[in-house]
Amino acid sequence: MSQRFVHVLSMLVFVAASCCGAAQAAPAERWVRIAQHTVEANANEETIDLAGAEGSYVGFQLRGRRGRVAIQQIVLKFQGDAKHESPAPFQLRAGERTRVFARDDTERFPEVLSLTYQESARNSRSAMLELWGLQTRDGRNAVRLEQQMPVPPPPPRVGQLELDASKSILITAKTAAREVTSETLDVPDGIGRFTRLKLATRASEAEIERVSVLFDDGSHKDFAVNGRLQPNSSTPWFDIDGSKFIKHVGLELKEKTSLTAPARFELYGDLEESWLKSGGDGARFNDGWILIGAQTAGFVGFDNDVITLADHGDGFSELRVNVSGRAITLNQLRIVYDNDEEDIVPVRSRIEAGDTYGPITLRSGQKVREVLARYRSRVIEATNQDDNSALVQVWAKR
Repeated sequence: MSQRFVHVLSMLVFVAASCCGAAQAAPAERWVRIAQHTVEANANEETIDLAGAEGSYVGFQLRGRRGRVAIQQIVLKFQGDAKHESPAPFQLRAGERTRVFARDDTERFPEVLSLTYQESARNSRSAMLELWGLQTRDGRNAVRLEQQMPVPPPPPRVGQLELDASKSILITAKTAAREVTSETLDVPDGIGRFTRLKLATRASEAEIERVSVLFDDGSHKDFAVNGRLQPNSSTPWFDIDGSKFIKHVGLELKEKTSLTAPARFELYGDLEESWLKSGGDGARFNDGWILIGAQTAGFVGFDNDVITLADHGDGFSELRVNVSGRAITLNQLRIVYDNDEEDIVPVRSRIEAGDTYGPITLRSGQKVREVLARYRSRVIEATNQDDNSALVQVWAKR
């Protein structure tokens, strides 16, 4: 009997010790005072900075510390875009507490508490209130992310896009001077209005820091690039104001261009939609001739290039080829229509830089899809003795 009594007593002592230990263990949640604030005598609203509060919280409560304050609305903002609003008006006196608000299982970091007072709050000259937060064990050790200042969108990445010139127009091209850190691509007057641009390089790479587009009205738009443009690759598109003509595009380079093999820059663009339409703005310039495609001619041998044309609505009646930068030997033109029929024009002619071949009469009622040109740049020239290849442009007229 005595042994049984001893056994029961031991069990009771063990249970009591366990309960005592549990009572002494840290609670799963605890209330922590986050901020103490004295209400301004004549304030209509106030903002309390909570960015210095340590840890994260799962619930909040306002407590009256002194006096009386009449509150119209509470807005508690958290790190990120989340916030809690309590629009119901109430009065808080010394020793009183609000209900727990913004109660959630999500750990959140308070940033700002905004209080809007009722008119009667102006009489609470000595009112003081406190913000308390309900904190879990995990919340005690939580570390908030560093507050990030607003930053502009990241600059476009370069050198990552394979050059695709099939859906855009080559506006202008230039081989950079040797050992320079800047270059300018001049755009001919009235060549077209463009809604977006992209820059490409040929042959050699270039590390570009900034692209600056200067418009004919003196305004400009700059794009931070900060990256290396690999040969035969392009930047992503840069959106610009399509209501203005471009005067030139300036390039700022991080490194000097090569002494032996400087990069050749090409500027591509998408024409503003109304420019190409029948009766659109394009017909008001260049005696009605509209640029619809272009390509660079190589030096060695004859290139067989496909010059894809911009979508031009109901088509044109005439077509011509303009050459700039260097003379070319034009061997043949093949004009391909939307129905896959072709007109073959055996040219076999030398065209000087600045000259034009054509016009060529197109089939009535049919739209040209592309022009296949066979040509090469003239290697030995008495003029234009720079490193530029020829720029071959296709113009059309209604």
